[in-house]
Amino acid sequence: MPRPAAARRVRLLLRRLALPVLPLLVLASVLTAPTAATAADSKYGNARYHQWSWVTTHNSFANSWMHAPLPPNQSRSIKEQLDDGVRGLMLDTYDPKGTGPVELCHGGTSLCFEEFKSALLTIVNFLQKNPQEVVTVFLENYASQETLSKTITDMLDAKKAGGLLFNPNKYGINSNNWPRLRDMVSDGQRLVMFQDSWSDISVGSGTLMKTWTHTVETKYSYGQDAPSGCEPRGESKQLNQNPMSGTSGLTPLFTMNQFSSDNIDPEGASKVVNGARLKSRIEKECKDAAWRNPNFVAVNYYQNSDKSGHTPLSVVADLNRDNYVFEPDPAVWIVNGSKQYVSTYGNNRCMVRGDEFPDGTGGLVTQRACATPLPSSHQWSVTKPPYDNKGFFWIKASNGSCLTVPYNNGTPPGNDTQLFWWPCETKWFSGSQLWNVMPINIDTAGDTRGYYFINQWTGKCLTLDRGTSTAKAGKVTQAACPAR
Repeated sequence: MPRPAAARRVRLLLRRLALPVLPLLVLASVLTAPTAATAADSKYGNARYHQWSWVTTHNSFANSWMHAPLPPNQSRSIKEQLDDGVRGLMLDTYDPKGTGPVELCHGGTSLCFEEFKSALLTIVNFLQKNPQEVVTVFLENYASQETLSKTITDMLDAKKAGGLLFNPNKYGINSNNWPRLRDMVSDGQRLVMFQDSWSDISVGSGTLMKTWTHTVETKYSYGQDAPSGCEPRGESKQLNQNPMSGTSGLTPLFTMNQFSSDNIDPEGASKVVNGARLKSRIEKECKDAAWRNPNFVAVNYYQNSDKSGHTPLSVVADLNRDNYVFEPDPAVWIVNGSKQYVSTYGNNRCMVRGDEFPDGTGGLVTQRACATPLPSSHQWSVTKPPYDNKGFFWIKASNGSCLTVPYNNGTPPGNDTQLFWWPCETKWFSGSQLWNVMPINIDTAGDTRGYYFINQWTGKCLTLDRGTSTAKAGKVTQAACPAR
C-alpha cells in the first residue's frame, strides 16, 4: 500500500488508475442511478409480508385521549401511534345496540371508547397520506357480520379507498404464501384486517380474514408477573406450525404478546418489560419456539421502556434489518464455498485479481465471468489483521495481497474509484485495506445470505461496475452502499 514517502510510486499508481483506456478493461465513468421504482421499494426490499415485523399496540383504542376510566393500555391516540411508527393495531369491536354503530369497547359494552368508524377513518387517512406503509388490524369482534361489514365498506367507499383492503385471493396465499410487501404497496393492498368470529368474509373488494387460520399467537395472561416463555394461547396452533394446517404453502403470521392482560398497572409494567426483557425474550425464547422472528410485537405503552437503550420500536427495527431482503445490487455479493466473490447484480460475474502493475508493486482488481475449474486469481479470503481490534477485516487475494482503496495522497477517493491489490499493511495506516463485513438476506425464503463490504476509511462499499459488467473484463470499484 503506498505511503506518503513513496511519492513517485503514488503518482505512478494514480496515473495508471486514471487512464481512460486499459488493455484489459472497458471503463465507465459513473454508476447508473437507481430508478424511482427502486427507491420506492427500498423500504422492504424483496421481503414478503410474513418476513417483516411491526410494533403492535394492545387495546390500541384504550388510550388516555379517550378520557375513560384508568388504567388505559396506551397513552397516545391511534393517530399518534401510527405517526410514531406503530403498524399493528388490536381493536375490540362491539355493537351495543344491536343495530349499530359499531363501537370500540373493553370487557363488554359498559366501557366504550369511540366508534369504530372513527378509528378506521384515522387509519385510512394515514394510509392515503403514506403510500408506502402497510397497517394490520386485529379485531376481537363481538358485532354482527352484517353491521361490521357495512361499517367497513361504507367508510372505505366514502374515502374512495375500496381497493385498500387486502384480498388474499388476489395472491393465492394458501399455496403461494404471503406476497412481497412491495407488491402489496404497488397494488394498493395496504390495509390487512383479521377477525376472530367467522371464516374469511368478503367485504367490498377485500377480505376480513379469520385470525386463527392465518396467525399463531402467544398467551397473554401472566397474572402480575412479566411475560415469559413462549407458549401458544388456547385458540392458536403451535407457534412453529408451517405451513398452516389446511394450506399447502402459507406461513402463519406470528404475534408475540409482551404484556400481561391481568396486570393492574399496565403503564408501570411497560417500563419493565418493553426494553431489554423484550429483546431477550425474542432472541432466547420466542425465536427458537416459532423458528422465526415475531411479525407483530404487541405491547402496552409502546413508547415506554427500561433504561437499557432498547424500546419496542428499536427492537423491531433490529429485526427488520435482518429480515430485509436485498434485491440484486452491484454492492451485494455472495461468497461461495470456493471463496469466490460472486456479484448478485452481474450475470455470473466474479471479483478477480487482475493484471499486475509493470513495476510489480500490485495490480488491478477486476471482474470476469466466474470460471470452472477455479483459477486461484478468483479466490479471496476474509482475515483478521493482527493490529486491529475494532471488528474490521482484510479481504485477501490468493497471493496474500489485500484488497485496497487507492491512497490518493491521503484524500479519501469518491465513487467509481477502481480498487487494486497491494501488499497488506503490518500496522494501521489509513484504513483503506480494512473492511466491515455486513451479512444480509437475499432471498424471500430466508435461506441465502449475501454480504456487502464497507471500507473503513471511505465508508463506501465494494461494488461491481455496472457499465463494464458485460465486457470480458471490467472494473471493481467503491460506491455508495445499498439504500435501505
